[in-house]
Amino acid sequence: MPQKTRRFWPRSHFLALILLPICLYLPEWLGLRSSDPMMTTSLMVQNSANAAKGLIPGHPGWIDGCAGVFVEALGRLVAHDWVHGVIPWWNPYSGVGMPLAGEYQPAAFFLPFVLFLGLPNGLLMMKCTLQIIAGLSTYAFLKQLRLDPRAALIGGLLYAFNGTYAWASDGPSEPLAFLPLALYGVERARTGNWGWLALSLTYLLLAGFPETAFLLGLIALGLAVLRFFQTAPGSRSRFALHICLGGLTAGLIAAPQLLAFLTFLPHADIGVHGGINDETLPHQAWSMLLFPYINGPIFYGSELDAWYALGGYCGLTLPFLALCAIGGNNERGLRFLLLGIFLAVVGKQAGVPGLTQLVDLVPGLGHTVFFRLCEPMVESCLILLAVFALDDMFRGVWRRRAIILSACVMGALIVTTYALDHQFLTKLRSVSEGPVSSHIYAVGSLAFGTLCLATVVFLAWSKKHPKIIGTVLCFETLLLFGFPLLSAYPEQPRPDQRLITALQGETGLQRFVTIGPIEPNYGAYLRIASINHNAIPTPKAWIERLKQDFGSKVDAVTFNGSYPFAENGDAFLEASLARHPDLFAKLGVSALLVPPGHGMPSIAPYPLENRQPNGFPLTPNSPEVTINISSWEKPVSRLATLQLGTYAGNSNGILILSICSDTQCATGQTRLKEATDNGLTSIELDRIIPADAHTLTLSLKEATTDVMIWSTVKERVGWPRIRFETEAVREAMMPVLHTGTGDLIRLKNAAPYFETEAACTLTLKDRETLAANCPAPTYLIRREVILPGWTAEVNGTFIVPEVWDGLFERIPLPAGPTRIHFHFAPPGAIFGWIATALGLILLWLGFRRVRAPDTP
Repeated sequence: MPQKTRRFWPRSHFLALILLPICLYLPEWLGLRSSDPMMTTSLMVQNSANAAKGLIPGHPGWIDGCAGVFVEALGRLVAHDWVHGVIPWWNPYSGVGMPLAGEYQPAAFFLPFVLFLGLPNGLLMMKCTLQIIAGLSTYAFLKQLRLDPRAALIGGLLYAFNGTYAWASDGPSEPLAFLPLALYGVERARTGNWGWLALSLTYLLLAGFPETAFLLGLIALGLAVLRFFQTAPGSRSRFALHICLGGLTAGLIAAPQLLAFLTFLPHADIGVHGGINDETLPHQAWSMLLFPYINGPIFYGSELDAWYALGGYCGLTLPFLALCAIGGNNERGLRFLLLGIFLAVVGKQAGVPGLTQLVDLVPGLGHTVFFRLCEPMVESCLILLAVFALDDMFRGVWRRRAIILSACVMGALIVTTYALDHQFLTKLRSVSEGPVSSHIYAVGSLAFGTLCLATVVFLAWSKKHPKIIGTVLCFETLLLFGFPLLSAYPEQPRPDQRLITALQGETGLQRFVTIGPIEPNYGAYLRIASINHNAIPTPKAWIERLKQDFGSKVDAVTFNGSYPFAENGDAFLEASLARHPDLFAKLGVSALLVPPGHGMPSIAPYPLENRQPNGFPLTPNSPEVTINISSWEKPVSRLATLQLGTYAGNSNGILILSICSDTQCATGQTRLKEATDNGLTSIELDRIIPADAHTLTLSLKEATTDVMIWSTVKERVGWPRIRFETEAVREAMMPVLHTGTGDLIRLKNAAPYFETEAACTLTLKDRETLAANCPAPTYLIRREVILPGWTAEVNGTFIVPEVWDGLFERIPLPAGPTRIHFHFAPPGAIFGWIATALGLILLWLGFRRVRAPDTP
């Protein structure tokens, strides 16, 4: 009777790789917890206070807020477009419009995964799905290498719960699932089946973060080169052809995404990616690679540089087992390849002279944010090496000398990284947030990591069953992965629907600007247009216009209205809103959103740099103070706001404010019983502040109690905390709505989205379609940024819009009734779709079974 063939996928292994990621997030599936980044990356939620009510402080499984402003916000727009039959070429809701697919990070063609983002809890669904794919493809690759199935299972779990997935839900984590599939594809290409390689490379290209995809692709390329030289000479050309076909097929299938990106780049601002980046990891970050929570949960304390620099971690037992694998005989070439990649990557992270410059010779690598984005490469190499060590143990190969040497190396690394972090740990000792102090986090991390390492070293030295070693390794991995999830919020974020509805009513086809409470790109999430954006690349013409209107300090990537803060501590756009609301009106901005209680835009007349908070009282016995304000700015204003302390409403009498020059004074007063304790109190002046004013006098009259004038002090000179609302603001803006999440202000004279140079009757359908009836030929202006790819259909005739005002679109209109439809697609988009069709045919051919070539 013939022997029964053993299944390639044991059912228990298959179920473990699928169910474990799902079970780990069970509290979120049941609605008991939430890791939705909207809770902290967008302040428009009514229950944002619950962000601080996790079991421990910190962010639940993500460091970078791009998990919210990129993946969640723009991903939702992508999903909405696909579901409604729209190809997501364009994002009209950020800036004054910008490419959606061409910006790349929204992963516009990352189908079907990006469709999850249109669902409630979609970000978690997509992350969990990618983790499952990561685990299954790692298992398939390791089985293809003929490793022990138990070692392959452990490897799949290690990769599915690696340090990058633990700390990232943003773009850099999305391509991660497809590296092991690419490695599996390289192995299968030796048999002639290059379909898996093509599929994996396609998803690397479409996953929304080309830097991570490029870095991970280098590992797959390294394996392909290794296998080329390990293949019998007569079969090498055939193997190389299969690899090239896999890459070609992936490029063809991803052509629409690549075309959108490449045609946008010549017209884009690319921020810091224009030069070589050799920035290194901060000293305190090195210990966090081995002891991930030695400095507390994510963003614990005030020193955030290390967290922003890290793209994952590896723990202690993983590198120990990886070191143990180096001397093994099975797949010796692959082991040394992984070791070489690991050393090159870590050397550049550390800024090792010579090695850094050598690594930068790899085309394009030096232009990435390498020190952070390379961490998946480190983890991947360590995981694969550790699995080789486990496979050796399962096969009865125990190298005690390697175990001793590896343990000594790990001990030296522990001492070195702790020394590098010692100064930072000392600073953290005074911090205590939540139920656990910083000291407990440090001691607990050191104890847990060292215990896990010591246990694995002992088990390996004692030649205990590798299953036990693998169990300890998986236990450490799952515990480190799950720890940030203790920061999960007790409920889902609840957006302020009243504010959102009012904002929709104020904007229509026009746009809003914010200095809070909606973060950039969440306008796209809500499908309400905002000139704020967080994007890279961005349209170059838009960035030039921002710098022209608001100054050279504009941040081209994060234009959120607040950053960079002004010298007086104000949000970046506050002064422009106060002085020049007309600049916003010309951009078609009809609404302003400010934090709750912020009030109308105003100006602080002096910088706060090097000034310390303080206060001075006015009393019935000392009721007056005069301050020299010669160095202050004197805005065109007749409304001042002062920060007063009324001792819980006990102050009484009248406070008089006078701002005087030699010839005239602007004077106003307020009754202190009507003042806001420790808040801003408005005082209407009887005239515009004199341009040459040099004194400010505060007088207390008819009072029997004190009032505190909150101030700032420098060199023993105290100046009151005072702001001025300009006449321009009073003429151009009016408050509309006050809620607990934000205040909505109307800009009265905003330019319309569609406008004709001569009088016409316009009937608007949406941002792309309208009808016009003009008595004579004229021009139609559309306030959407112009880029190659825009066309307009006017009564069935296609025309290309021309540039208007250096930024927007303008087309000629004939006399009489006209139907107009605007459309955007990257130049040559039709060729992109033809390439995709050819690529799909090649992909089908790639999965056909072919006889394996001989290997030496």
